[in-house]
Amino acid sequence: MVKLAKKFHIRFSIFLFSIFLISGFLTAQDKEIPSLETEKKNGDLTAEEIIEQNKPALVSIWYHTNDYFSYSTYSYSYKDTILLSGSGFIFSKEGLVGTNNHVISGFDSIFIKTSDGTFYNAEIVYVEEKNDLAILKIIDSTKKTFPFVKLGNSNDVKVGQGIFAIGSPLGFEYTISEGIVAALRENEKVSFTDPDTYTLVEKTFDKVIQITAAISPGNSGGALFSGKGEVIGITTYSYGFYGNLNFAIAINNLNNILKNINFTDLDSNEDYQKKRLQNLFSTNLKLAENHKSKLYSTWFYSKQIDTMKKIDTFYVKQDSLNKIYLNKAEYYFDLCMDLRPDTFYVYQNLMELYVYTENFIKAEDLYKKIKERFDSDSLLNTLSSSLAEAYSTSKDYKKALTFYEKMSKVDTADNFIRYQIGYLNEMMKNYKKAITYYNNLIKRDSNYINAYIRLGDIYYRQYKNFDKAKKYLFEALFRNEMLNDYGYGNIDLYYLLGMIAVKENRMTDAMLVYIDMKKLYLYTKEDKLKRIELLKAIRKME
Repeated sequence: MVKLAKKFHIRFSIFLFSIFLISGFLTAQDKEIPSLETEKKNGDLTAEEIIEQNKPALVSIWYHTNDYFSYSTYSYSYKDTILLSGSGFIFSKEGLVGTNNHVISGFDSIFIKTSDGTFYNAEIVYVEEKNDLAILKIIDSTKKTFPFVKLGNSNDVKVGQGIFAIGSPLGFEYTISEGIVAALRENEKVSFTDPDTYTLVEKTFDKVIQITAAISPGNSGGALFSGKGEVIGITTYSYGFYGNLNFAIAINNLNNILKNINFTDLDSNEDYQKKRLQNLFSTNLKLAENHKSKLYSTWFYSKQIDTMKKIDTFYVKQDSLNKIYLNKAEYYFDLCMDLRPDTFYVYQNLMELYVYTENFIKAEDLYKKIKERFDSDSLLNTLSSSLAEAYSTSKDYKKALTFYEKMSKVDTADNFIRYQIGYLNEMMKNYKKAITYYNNLIKRDSNYINAYIRLGDIYYRQYKNFDKAKKYLFEALFRNEMLNDYGYGNIDLYYLLGMIAVKENRMTDAMLVYIDMKKLYLYTKEDKLKRIELLKAIRKME
């Protein structure tokens, strides 16, 4: 059973551009809400009549989570709960619900709460991202007949007419605000920050109704009523701190969908089924990528668990969450592969996840599965490279070598692959093979500086042949200068030249090399230790 909580998560209005003041209050505008005791005009209903007649058909939309930011405590909470996401309205006796796409996007379980306090599971039956519109279906085994609103015609809306917005701003359900239509705008362009990726997104709505009725986070997806009690729009977004600039998408965006799709007989509608599969795929892919992103941001804690000398409860908690993120990401990627088995980038995403989390057995199993499905050498090489690099990092050189050798047979022009094969042979102490690969690589590309350095390293460390080592290292240094690549950054080049100078008792040369090393920016502790080692060796010469 999901624990219910009187909390809400703001997924409003394409994140409304508006928001929270540090004090905890929100003021989209500092004007009093107009009086609800509005007199009837031309047969219009009062605010009181509007909400009394339509409240049974108005709903709030919730989602399940165990990882959210609490604005009441200004901290992350990991309790299993459901949170409010936005508002909606029932528009058919079968329990079809209209809302905004951003209210339900990225959630794996959605709940609808009706005015009598009952929570229902809901499924997404249609999404139109362009106009930020979504249609949900209440799941009810009793086949209950639901009360529903009357949809109006937004083409009849006039600037200046009275309107009423009803929703759940900041979690205050069934809040009504009154205003007028300030303007009607077509092909309205809006820029906003995506709440999941934090990237700037541009959207163009077919038609929006600009209103003066106050709306806040939580109003998203709520009904905008005319004075006749008909829904003429869906409250969607607002510009915060720029005055009373609030917007609703025109209800004819929904009406046009209902004209083209018979939602009472969806199983026989091929166009709908295609759209539904596309929506399912997009939703599952977004869920998978969201969990993958969460995992990447906290995987550091899991890597530390095995090496911790003292148990840190925070690290243990993060590790437990990471296991959940991994399982969920894997689950949703699998669903995507079931829906679209020939979509390569889904496999690639999952492979990256396995490699990053060092699940090499699963990575190899996935590689075999991909190899059976995709007859493309270039695609397989992309994945082989990920696996090979991962195995190299984990020092499983034999497996890494297997994948690089496979790649080299397919891509004969890639010098990096040949360098990696040489390096792996060197790590496996197959020095003669390594020398052969490095020399062949130099014949193919005489400016492949790393190959010269590795040869110099082998002759210095393994064969104690300082003359041969110097030959390759000075060639690397020369080509480094010729390529105008001063400060190339490979500390091994300077370290080896310096140590050879020490061994040959050439103190001045050793000190000059050390000075060059001082100019390099060192990223790793290992590189810093090499510089210290050379300095100590020079001091011993004194």
